[in-house]
Amino acid sequence: MKLVKVIDVPVRYKGVTHPKGAEFEMEGGHINESLVEVIGEVAEKQTDTQDSPFEGMSMDELKNYAAERNIDIGKATTEEGIIKKIEEAQKTE
Repeated sequence: MKLVKVIDVPVRYKGVTHPKGAEFEMEGGHINESLVEVIGEVAEKQTDTQDSPFEGMSMDELKNYAAERNIDIGKATTEEGIIKKIEEAQKTE
């Protein structure tokens, strides 16, 4: 993806009209340099969808991780609950 700026006349792209001077993201193969000026590269978005490094671990793995680090998981009985307890304990370290 490229960051582009509209040169002169409004440009309609993916259902949105961008006025003169507007900046927006455009796929490289769609660029018409008579309509827009390329002003930069857009960083690729990270494809890792996990919010936590603990997601995907089994209940036993989570409990063992907490026990090895002396983290009290209290009455947490779900993966989500145990992950929350571990993350809270790590924030206070």
